[in-house]
Amino acid sequence: MFEVVILTVIPELTQKDFDALLPFVSPDKQERIKQFHLFRDARNCLLGDILARVEICRFTDLSMKQIDFSVNEYGKPFIADKVPIQFNISHSSNYIACAITDGPVGVDIELVKTADMQIAKRFFTTDETAYIMDGHKIIRFYEVWTKKESRIKWEGMGLHKPLPSFSVFKLNSQEQIAYHNVFQDNEAICHVCSTNQRPPVVRIIGTAEFINSII
Repeated sequence: MFEVVILTVIPELTQKDFDALLPFVSPDKQERIKQFHLFRDARNCLLGDILARVEICRFTDLSMKQIDFSVNEYGKPFIADKVPIQFNISHSSNYIACAITDGPVGVDIELVKTADMQIAKRFFTTDETAYIMDGHKIIRFYEVWTKKESRIKWEGMGLHKPLPSFSVFKLNSQEQIAYHNVFQDNEAICHVCSTNQRPPVVRIIGTAEFINSII
């Protein structure tokens, strides 16, 4: 089991659909979602949570409301129930990604926009920066960025692990991790980090299909 679902929020989620989906998450999460000032942030938080629940249900006997999420000391979410499944969520603008497998996994999706090369020099290693400067700078910048983000999310440490402390091009033989490019179009790019060497099954769905499968 190694799957990634990319939810493209097209068409836009209506307030009516938002209100209908809200009860599918925990009361605590509902309160957190209501605290967002921007609808897009609230929408992405809600859809990411529900997307993970839907995927977990596909591989377990749990119902969506039976799934209890918790977080580790660094804030990485996991399933509190003792089931052999791990997941990770990422969202950016109108894209939401959920990776699910039977071991540690990290996923990061980012919009491809202008890139500040000073950020690369500050947060990337020498070989990563050289790679970026030797080709299509913007694409390579986000390639490296999403790989690094997926790696620290795979470890479950978030930004407590400094980005310059490792290179995505120098893998530790004991870890045996792999980076998989699971989505890329003119607007966004997504990478997954996992010990699975084979690429995951990738599904891309739109808002209408997603909502119809739930409500």
